[in-house]
Amino acid sequence: MANHIKDKVVYMGGHLLNEAMVEYREKQHNIVEDIVGVTPYSPHKDKSINDKQNAVQEGLAERILRNDFKAMQESDIFVFDILNEGLGTIAELGIVLGMKHQAQKTIERLEEESEIVRYDTEGYETDSYEHLQDEIEEQEKIFNKPVLCYCSDIRQGHGKPYNNPDRAEFSTNQFVYGAVLELTNGVGFISWEKVLEELEKLGVSK
Repeated sequence: MANHIKDKVVYMGGHLLNEAMVEYREKQHNIVEDIVGVTPYSPHKDKSINDKQNAVQEGLAERILRNDFKAMQESDIFVFDILNEGLGTIAELGIVLGMKHQAQKTIERLEEESEIVRYDTEGYETDSYEHLQDEIEEQEKIFNKPVLCYCSDIRQGHGKPYNNPDRAEFSTNQFVYGAVLELTNGVGFISWEKVLEELEKLGVSK
């Protein structure tokens, strides 16, 4: 029997506020779709919530949250285009930060509990310990999910210095940037080309 390796699901976060951006997201989706070992999930493909002309409006906000949040929970890798006007994407960034923070706290709690129940009275490892190790492994999967952040604003990353802050062409909210740094282990923003390189590496890794 063939041993089929399941593709890693990539959540493609980015705003969909105009037709040009929707076309850009479609182009990105198609590019990522061609990378070996990964499958993109792009919210704009969910016409039940993101077909702005035909989507049923009743309960739309609830469906957007439910569908996108479920997709985020089921994804293995996160890619975010962080733009100041992309409030939904910034909220998603916060959700991932919360997921990882909760996973870390849960791991710490489970590790403490596992040490308490590790051995029975005869010195053998208990079933409870093994069960807790399985739970820790699941939480570690959440905590270790890669996050790749870029900014498609052409004013970002041009390398031009400035002395007058009022003349700065571009700036990211520092709280948001702090979240980006936290989720990328200090890397911060990378280029879209670098995102694709990282996805290629992640696609072939175990």
